Parts: sequence; structure tokens; C-alpha cells
Amino acid sequence: MTMNDRRTRNGDAELQRLSGQACEVLKRICAAHADHPFQEGKEDSLRPFEMTRAEFRLALSELWREGWLVAVRKIGGAKLFFIPSGRWEAAQSRLFPINPSTLSSDGIQLSALAGQGLAGELFRVLLFAAEEGLPLTTKGAVHKKYVNLLAAKLQLNEGNLQGLGLRSPYPDNYPLPAILAIDLLLHLGLLERSQQAYSLAAPSVENWLRLDDSEMFTLLLDAVSRRYGRRTAADRHFRCLIARPEHIPGRWYSLEDTIGWMEAQGLSAPGERDTLAEASIAWLNCLAGFGWCEVGISAGETPCFRWTSVKPPAEKPMLKGGQAAERIIVQPDLEVLVPEETPYRLRWSLACFAELAQCDCMWSFRLTRERLAWACGRGMSPQEIIAWLERFTDNGLPGEVRAVLGQWSRDIGRTALAETLVLTCRNEQDADLIAGHPRLQGSLERLGPRHFGVNRDRIGLIRKELASAGMAPLEGQPSRSDEATSEDGLLRLSSPHSAESEPGPRFALPTVPAAGLWYGDDYAAALPKEMPPTLKSAKELWPDSADVPSMWIKERRRYHASTNRLIMEQAIKWGTKVRLTMEERTCEFIPSRILPGAWRVSGYLLGESGETSQEREFSDGDWDKIQLVVPSFPTLPPSAPGGGCGMMG
Repeated sequence: MTMNDRRTRNGDAELQRLSGQACEVLKRICAAHADHPFQEGKEDSLRPFEMTRAEFRLALSELWREGWLVAVRKIGGAKLFFIPSGRWEAAQSRLFPINPSTLSSDGIQLSALAGQGLAGELFRVLLFAAEEGLPLTTKGAVHKKYVNLLAAKLQLNEGNLQGLGLRSPYPDNYPLPAILAIDLLLHLGLLERSQQAYSLAAPSVENWLRLDDSEMFTLLLDAVSRRYGRRTAADRHFRCLIARPEHIPGRWYSLEDTIGWMEAQGLSAPGERDTLAEASIAWLNCLAGFGWCEVGISAGETPCFRWTSVKPPAEKPMLKGGQAAERIIVQPDLEVLVPEETPYRLRWSLACFAELAQCDCMWSFRLTRERLAWACGRGMSPQEIIAWLERFTDNGLPGEVRAVLGQWSRDIGRTALAETLVLTCRNEQDADLIAGHPRLQGSLERLGPRHFGVNRDRIGLIRKELASAGMAPLEGQPSRSDEATSEDGLLRLSSPHSAESEPGPRFALPTVPAAGLWYGDDYAAALPKEMPPTLKSAKELWPDSADVPSMWIKERRRYHASTNRLIMEQAIKWGTKVRLTMEERTCEFIPSRILPGAWRVSGYLLGESGETSQEREFSDGDWDKIQLVVPSFPTLPPSAPGGGCGMMG
């Protein structure tokens, strides 16, 4: 079961606990706003006309209390509400069920082929950041040289990203694929920023590499769907809708039918069909660039799409033995093939000493002398690498490959470049004094008239003696190699089997979901959440309830015209309804306003089962009996005016 499946099932169970009115309000909020925030005060436009203001506000309060709505407050003081991530997907799936029709593949012409997978592209970026780094300019931007070098390694086509409306802070001449990849890795918490560079967040990267393809796909699809693309509720609905399990990988679906269904369900307005279709095609082209879908033109000349096998089926098959295959295939020509089910942690270890050539369905690497020497320079011995290959190579390491690696290993390390700490003197006289210092003999080696090589093991003694002699050394700027980097612990060989068996945290998104090169639409989720208010008594809900005669609420009765008007006015004030008896028939009426002139009231007459509610006007003589109807709540008896339930506002 995928993470999305678990979230949907949990959401279904929690939806079943909601009242019918809360579900109706949630459906309207979901349709109108998706998971985008909306400002307090704008929700009243979503109230069904057959629902009283009191019922509507209490339904909103129930959604807030049960976690289907989250409230945050902006810096300026305005309160925002939104359906949180995870809950919104479950709400759309349950409240807007769909059974999409498929198209025959006959006559479909492809307009956008599936590219290499996004997970593989991000793997390349992580490897680039570990090896080359992503240094920043004084203005905090990644150096263009490194962005261009990174873009040259990626297979993602910039054309697939056109039309997404990316809010990149970088100039237009910066390649979009590299910018998007860096932004996404920051958003996922796999990159972190220091003063000089973006570097790998080692614990998060290690946990990320423990995920399988379907887990990565779920997290990446969720992230890109929220972060990129046109920012309207209809577009958000489209992105979520096509990702649902009902859209099965390998089957073609009509874009026109999908948008038509959204219009029928109220998830988009008919007037925005053309702009929604244009944005949807741009989104599908983006998914194709990520290797997730293909886009085509049907025989009827309408756009269509289908998911690739990257999208996991609703019921994910289990691997035999419950373990991913920990194996690679080394060819005699030094090419290394990686089957699809091979864990990413093993692929990362392989990338530490072999060149990554392709990361499509079956990844491939190439063993080279240069790459082997690079790995040895970072602490991996040739013998350790050969033993690692022997362990994970399917059917054993070919003899010719073993011979080549053995020859390379004998050549590597015959010479070495090392960094030396140098002490520099202002003049030769000071240098002569230091050279003759009795307690510094053996700690320094004179390299020239004013320079000494320093024994690092005795640096403390050297500083102390020079300070005593009035020649305390100034500290120089350390090189990058002197800094402890997070990449040092990642560029190593490891066993995926042992890593999986060790207890450790699962990969989790950062607690600040708005992280990235720019602010995304999920900025509200980063703001502190407000707790829903809890009312302790009926007086808090109905402040003037003590002044209202209890008989108005307890039973239907015949009253004088002046009392009838007072009851109607009280119903309008509380935002509730009245129950009327007219010609031996009982009905419910939601008054909205008292009309000027002769005493009349307008509002909605609620229809009984199968009848349509309608707007009506009444005068005092139009009914026989009247009763003020107040919603009842679990904490109070049905006749009591109010209950212990929080309200918005």
C-alpha cells in the first residue's frame, strides 16, 4: 500500500465521522478553493441557501475542530483557512468519485514522449552537489558556471517546463531544468544552505536513498503538484484528479472528457475551459518530461494522455521474499547495468567510483581509471571497491574486468599530492630567529628564505612558542578541503541490506514546506496554526438566549402578530430558521430580512423530501403556528438554545 493509499483510507474513516452538513460544506470549500487558503469572511458565499447561517458556521467549526480546516494568521493579522495537504486529496477522492472512460490506442499520435525519470534526474543533481558543489555568489545565487555544468548533465528538456509559470528569481538565461531541480531538492530538504554554498543534507539524503521507486514517485508528484503549474483551484483539482488511482497506468484518457467532468462537478467553471485546457496540456507536458506520462492526439483530434508504469498501480505487487534485489550486472566491456528493482542506496555506492551514463528504466554506469582514482582519493581503496563489486555482481565479476581493475589499482597511488601548512615570515631576520629557536627544532622545515613547512601534529606547540617570542601567527583562510562537509560521509561504499536492517527514521518532508528558491503556494502551511475556540456554555453561542422566551423554542404555538415578528427577527439575528404550520402542513422557513412597509418577511421555504426549496415572502396571516428552531448539540438537550461547539469568527 502506498502512502497515498494510507492517507486516503485514513481520510475516508475520518470523513465518515463528520455530520452531513459538515460534509456538504467541506465539499463546497473543496470545489471552490481546493487546498488554497482563503481569507476569513469569504466563506459565507459557499453557504447552501437551504442551510441557516448558524448551521453553516457550526459546520465550519466542526471541520476546524476535526482537522479538515486549518486556521493561520498572517503577519498583518488577517486569518486564513485552508484544507491541509493529505486531507484535501482524501476529500476530493471521496466527495467527487469518478470512473473515467478510456480511449482506444488506435490512431493516437504522440505529441510528448516520456523522458527519463525525475528520480534519476534528482539523483544526478545530488551526485553533482556532492562532487562539484553548488557555490553561491555574494548575492546568494548559485554561480551560473555551476548551473550550466549541472544543466549539461540533465536530460530534462526545457521545452517540457514551458507554460508552468515558474516563479524563478534567476534571470531568463539560466537553464530552467537545473533551477527547478535545485528548488525541488531544497523543498524536499535534501539540500541545505550555508553561507557559501548549497550542500547535501546528509541524514535526509540517506533516508531518501532508502525509499523505493513508488515511494519517491508519491512524494515527488505531491511536491511538484503543489509547487509548480498554474495557481488556480481548477488547475489544482486537475492535477490531483488525474493522479488518483482511477486513472490506471498505460490507458489513454481524453483531456476534453476530464475537463467536462470537472465542469459537471463544479470543480471548474465553463468560462475557463480554454485556459484550463491550455494549462492542463502544459502540465501534462511537464509530467512527460519527468518520465511519468505520455501526451497524444486522438483520432478525433483531441488531446489525450496516459500514465507510464512509473505510476504505481492501486495494488502494488510485493517482491518475492519481500526484499529488493541487491544486485548489479558487470559486463566484460566495463559497463555496469542496474536492474530496476535495485535499491537506490546501492546505486549511490556504485556512483561513488563509476560514471553514471544513463538513468532511464535500466540504469547503466561505466568503470573508468579516472573515476576509480577519484574514489581512491576520497578514502576508498581499490581493493575495497573490487571486493564490493564481487559481492553485488550477479554471476560474479568477469575475469577480464577483474584484471583491468587490478592493473589500475597497481597504478593508482604511486604518487600523491598533499596539502602543506606553511608558516610565512615578514622578513628573513625573523625567519633566521625561528630557524634557530631551540624548542622548535623538528617542528618546522625551512622551505625558503621566509617560509617553513609546519608539522601539523605540533601546531599547538608552534603557536605557543611563537607567541612567547612576540611573533604570534595570523590565521590564514582555510581551503574548502579544510572544512568538514556533509558530502564526506555520503561518498562511501555501503551495503543496502545492512542499511535497511538498521533502525532509523523514515524520510520525512521538512517542517517548513515553503522551502525552496522561491515561495510556493503552500506558504500558509508554514504559519503557526490557531486552535479552534471551545464554547463552554449556551450563553457564549447565543449571548441573548436568556432574554428569549423558552416557549418560542419548545413548541409550535399561535402568537399575536407582534410576537410573530419578534420570533422572525430573532431567527434572523441568530441566523437560524423557524418551523411553520400552514393549512395543517408543517414546513421550515429560513427568514433573511423583514421587508419595509407592511409587515412581511422574505426567505427560503425548505422543500420536503423530493421537493425543491424556493424563495418566498410571507405575511403574518400566512401561517397558523410558529416555532423558533435552534440547532441542538450533544452537550445540551435538544430544546436548549446552543451547545458547546466552536464557531468561526
